[in-house]
Formats: sequence, C-alpha cells, structure tokens
Amino acid sequence: MKKTLGMSFIVLTLLITNNVAAVSNSQSSDAVPKSVNVELVLLKAPGLIMSGSSWEIAYQFRITNALSMWTERDKFRGASQERGGDLIKEGDVKKMLQTRDNQNVVFQIPLSPEIQQRLKDQPRELSKLTSGSQTPEQIRLLREQERSSQVFLFYSVVSIRDAKLGKTFTIPVNRVWDFVDYPEAKFQIRIEINNDGSYRVDSQDPKKPKDGLTIVK
Repeated sequence: MKKTLGMSFIVLTLLITNNVAAVSNSQSSDAVPKSVNVELVLLKAPGLIMSGSSWEIAYQFRITNALSMWTERDKFRGASQERGGDLIKEGDVKKMLQTRDNQNVVFQIPLSPEIQQRLKDQPRELSKLTSGSQTPEQIRLLREQERSSQVFLFYSVVSIRDAKLGKTFTIPVNRVWDFVDYPEAKFQIRIEINNDGSYRVDSQDPKKPKDGLTIVK
C-alpha cells in the first residue's frame, strides 16, 4: 500500500512539473518587449567637457514589415525624404556636454498593445526560397511570413557643436533593425569625433559585429 501511494505521488509530481514547464515555456515564447530602448553615446570629441559644446538629437522611431522593405524600397534609400513604416514615436532632446552624464542619451519608447501583438505574430523561423523552382503556394506562404516579420526603423539627425573645433557637425543616423535579430528591442549607436574633424558612427550588428561603421571626413 505504501509503495502504491509512493508511486502515485511520484507520477503526480511529474505531471505537475511538466505542466508548469509547459506553461512557463508558452509564456516565455509569447513574451515580447513592452518598450524599446535606443541608446546614443558620444564616445569622444575634442570639445567634450568644454563650455559651449552640446549635442541635439531629433528622431523618429517606426515599424514596418519585411515585405514593405522591398515593395517600398525607394523610401529607404539614403537620399529619400519619405519615411517608411508606421510612426511609433518622435521627439528631440538637447544636452550640454560639460558633464560626462550628458554624453549618453537613452530613448525609452513604449509599444502599444497593437504593436506588441504584431511582435507576437512574428514568425519564429523564416522560410527561404531555394534556387530551384517554387510552387505558387510556397511563394504565397513566404510572402505571408515576410508580411508578419517586423522591422524597426530609426531615423535621426544628430547635431553636435564642438567648442574646441569651433564647428557644428550634422550627422544623419538611420538604422534598420529586424525584430528577429533583436528580440529584446535594445539598441545602441556610438559616435566619435576625431581631432581632424572626421567622425564615425558605429552600431552593433548581431550577424556582422564588425560592420555598421561609417567614417566620414
């Protein structure tokens, strides 16, 4: 009798454990960020910590899908004044650069329930067309996946007044971030200004960590 009760207890424990694990996995798989963090860091400039040095950032944060990135590709070209996707938030901020704390700006952008649902509907694995012939049904399914695959768009203009150089730098900083590559929706952009007046803008790419660097003179 004791042995039967013991076995029953073990089976019950295993069932409860498995159910809890299943619920936990379901919740974690459906979890999406409720906000986005975009951090801009001014790593160095000749006029840092000098009176009269400042920087100002005007931005738009948008969302689109992978299919629109192709069908509306003209909007994403460097010279285009049009903006792709749906606007989530826009704003601007200005900070003086006498203190090191002001060399870092973080935009925390809340996501509406509608946007969160779009992220939840994101396909976990994307199909790819092979070099062989594809059926109309396969192409249709791929297009549906692309329509559900969410892409974040960050448009900004960073104006930096360097008191030591006596010069104002106006730097367009635009980025495209696929949600599938950044599931935590946390992004960082780093800017450096050199003594000769050249500058560089760097942001992390999870697929190509050394890419994303632009040097301008």
